[in-house]
Amino acid sequence: MFTLSRINVVDLGERAATAWCSRLLADFGAEVLAVEPPGGHPLRRHPPFDAAGRSIPARYFLANKASAQGAEGAALQVAPPAGRGGGENQPATGGRELAQPAGLLRDAHVIVVSGQAADVAAAHPHAIVCAITAHGMTGARRAVPGNELTAAARSGWASVNGFADGAPLKGSGYQAALQSGTLAFGAVVCALVEQLNAGAAAPGQLIDISEHETLVSTFGPAPLRAQYSGYVWPRQDGPNLDEGPLPVSDGHFALPLSRPAFWRKAMHLLGLPDLAEDGELQPPGLRTKFKQRYMARVQERMAQWNRQDLFDALAAERVVAGPVFRMDEMAENPQFHGRGFFVRSPEGARFPGPPARMGESEWRLRREMGAVGADAGGFRVQGDWRERPAGAASDEVPAKGGQGVRVPARGKGPLSGFRGLVLTQAWAGTYATELLALHGAEVIQLETRNRLDSWRGTYQNPIPKRLRGTATARHAWNCSPLYNSVNLNKRCITVDLSQPAGVSLFKRLVPHMDFVADNFSPRVMGNFGLDYASLGAIKPDLVMASLSAYGTTGPWANVPGIGGTIEPSSGMSSVLGYEGGAPQNSGQMYPDPVAGLYGFATIALALLHRRRTGKGQCIDLSMQEANFTFIGDAWLEFEATGRVRGPLGNRHPLFAPHGIYPAAGEDEWLAVAVETDAQWRACCDVLGVDGDRWPDAASRKANEAAVDAAVATVVAKGDKTHLEGRLCDAGVPAAAVRDAAEVARDETLRERGHLVQVPHAEAGAMWQSGMPAVFSRTPGAVVSPAPLHGEHSFEVFERFLGMTRAEYEALEATGVTGAGEYKP
Repeated sequence: MFTLSRINVVDLGERAATAWCSRLLADFGAEVLAVEPPGGHPLRRHPPFDAAGRSIPARYFLANKASAQGAEGAALQVAPPAGRGGGENQPATGGRELAQPAGLLRDAHVIVVSGQAADVAAAHPHAIVCAITAHGMTGARRAVPGNELTAAARSGWASVNGFADGAPLKGSGYQAALQSGTLAFGAVVCALVEQLNAGAAAPGQLIDISEHETLVSTFGPAPLRAQYSGYVWPRQDGPNLDEGPLPVSDGHFALPLSRPAFWRKAMHLLGLPDLAEDGELQPPGLRTKFKQRYMARVQERMAQWNRQDLFDALAAERVVAGPVFRMDEMAENPQFHGRGFFVRSPEGARFPGPPARMGESEWRLRREMGAVGADAGGFRVQGDWRERPAGAASDEVPAKGGQGVRVPARGKGPLSGFRGLVLTQAWAGTYATELLALHGAEVIQLETRNRLDSWRGTYQNPIPKRLRGTATARHAWNCSPLYNSVNLNKRCITVDLSQPAGVSLFKRLVPHMDFVADNFSPRVMGNFGLDYASLGAIKPDLVMASLSAYGTTGPWANVPGIGGTIEPSSGMSSVLGYEGGAPQNSGQMYPDPVAGLYGFATIALALLHRRRTGKGQCIDLSMQEANFTFIGDAWLEFEATGRVRGPLGNRHPLFAPHGIYPAAGEDEWLAVAVETDAQWRACCDVLGVDGDRWPDAASRKANEAAVDAAVATVVAKGDKTHLEGRLCDAGVPAAAVRDAAEVARDETLRERGHLVQVPHAEAGAMWQSGMPAVFSRTPGAVVSPAPLHGEHSFEVFERFLGMTRAEYEALEATGVTGAGEYKP
């Protein structure tokens, strides 16, 4: 069944992010009508083009939707704030009058827009209105233009991508739009869940999504690390074993050896036993200090291997590794073939499949992009989508086995009332479940004593540098900026699942849960006897999510992976880097937050499905597949034309200038991304550049090197922040590249309430990225810091299981629960 069946969506947006949000809604069954301006959605003008002259990015983002054409008029105002120009990736430049406007919007349950939306929400109080803009609908930057390049610069992501001797890099393609659109999709689903729970009379609400804040949220570990330790995540000083792909005999290969055991096994495999046993090289955090000791020798040995043989040999040792695959090689990827990932469009083209396999929530590619205005008319279904489908089971199926009455859940936000028990660790899974917690779900994080979450570090780790004078900072594992950045609003319990008493505790908690999530290798939960079949026998309507490297099926199902290996193996690394250069990994394990965004959205979707049908389900999310959907336009370019895209640096296929230029000072940079001729004239006025030589987009693109040189000459003499302000005031998309410490100090993010000061029992009060979506009626919030290790074990066991203190202390004595290292 389509979870979003009978839900009508009108997409009035003109940003790639709004197109992606409505594409995901359509993929899971909503009926989406995209109302396009007379010239069509701006994406339709973005190269590259297929043999029929159609934009390939537009084919990817606009699939699965009907198209109506809006006429110029004033019936529906979606204009940007006064004084700001539009542009290819800006809010609409004026109002649009729709054919049958009253009927379309009257029958819409969801309205997606790319500009100021308060009037739309006020006129249609029944609907969920989702506005995706560059910087949000409030705050000092609400009128500042923005796009992919400026979002990467202003959020901190560009500061960690690329090499230290080159320019900072934006992500490839449309990463800001894809992140924001995926977050918006999940937020809309959460709002639908709340509206269904609230009853037939419940109104809709307005959701405010800022592309900038979305990227700050996914960048969250770095700003907190800067505050804890003073460490500002740098760009690489060149090819590095731990941070990016290195050459092998037939391409490039990533080997981020993030644990001492991985280092020892890999070095022995490469025939370097002295390096394997060198104690100074085993800890990953300290290894780079001794780079001269090992890099040349490791590179020499790696160059003797081909990608597949090295990958297979390391996988046999359960060492994480990632061969870099190009788009043409992804076409023959054995894991994709084993899972049947690619789907055929009605025209016969292979598209990326679903971002996650869902046991009950159907995903389908039903149509490709049609002509502008080809589908004028109303929706097929009118009425209340909240009526339960015929034959659906009742929700809240009672648990089996006399487990007793469920304890009510706590929370603030659209997911208030839901509760999950999660075994997520490191980043992808913890970020997914943190987003659920920020949206109001009660999330209980399960950890152990004998092996800490890798993002807590080890029991031997030192206290971060800037916290060493803080009296409350007693345990390094509670003072990890990585862990504390992605576990807001959670409770932490410790349970040793290798002991029967631990498994029993887990099963006794399950009846009180709506969802369970983990990001182990697929075999782990089954080995504990806690697979979906076993837990479903206890609670038949349970939602269970597995976030793993390659999914639960296929020839690579049990191959371990992390963000640094998924980036190359998903094809992402092949399109990131300097133009014409070698493939690169991002500077901060980018695939993890991508998978986290999808994990959040699909768990929310499964909760909506359960609420509509009474059925639970299992979610199988492959990080490789999820990340591949974020480069789907590069894949479709190969599929449609046979061309294999490589790295493009900061350049755009249509716009120029579009780059990151050095400003005055050491490692100071300014992003400038001109999208219209009017913006170019304004840019030239501010910078004092003679722009008459290149008056239009075609001449600027044809002479891009000269245009870049003219802009760079002026920027090099100026202060990045001063130039940013002058250009933005003139309506030119521009942004100073901010590093992690600068992001943490951003006053506008604080004013908007995205950066919030979170008091932590050991680390003290720090500024952290909070709720990335602003809900008008059911706002989520940061209500508690990341938990201390085992902080809530007794509280949870007493509350749900009626456990006594004596019973708890007996379990603590055997290491089943408790806090800190267990030494029998």
